[in-house]
Amino acid sequence: MGATTIIAVDGNDHRLEIAKTMGADVTLNFKSCDVVDEIMKITGGRGVDAAIEALGTQATFESALRSLKPGGTLSSTGVYSSDLTIPLSAFAAGLGDHKINTALCPGGKERMRRLLNVVESGRVDLGVLVTHHYKLDDIVAAYDLFGHQRDGVLKVAIKPN
Repeated sequence: MGATTIIAVDGNDHRLEIAKTMGADVTLNFKSCDVVDEIMKITGGRGVDAAIEALGTQATFESALRSLKPGGTLSSTGVYSSDLTIPLSAFAAGLGDHKINTALCPGGKERMRRLLNVVESGRVDLGVLVTHHYKLDDIVAAYDLFGHQRDGVLKVAIKPN
């Protein structure tokens, strides 16, 4: 989509290493730095054009929102387990002209079609993200593993029996 600098943020160094191998230009561990400050340094104080929040916490949502430049877009794809609030200061009192997309798959079928075309082209190997395989009968154990982020899990593939 024309991104010139890709900044990946995570609290897990292994995931950040994978992000780097998949094309991230900069990786930031939110457990060891102030992500918003670092992003502002990287962008010369302007902020980012687009941010994707995929963890589903109030803190990461706010950080993503605070990282946007005026007119920037936040795609919130995380699944939230409690009410989400939009702090007035992070939203620039509405003057930042920010756009917030809140769909798990913004663009629906068209976006998925484009994603599958990228995978089919071989330009990106998403197989490195799948660290564990489970049978459908063991899906509860797979969710437990992923939910508790054990054993270096990134993504789990569930296969029919």
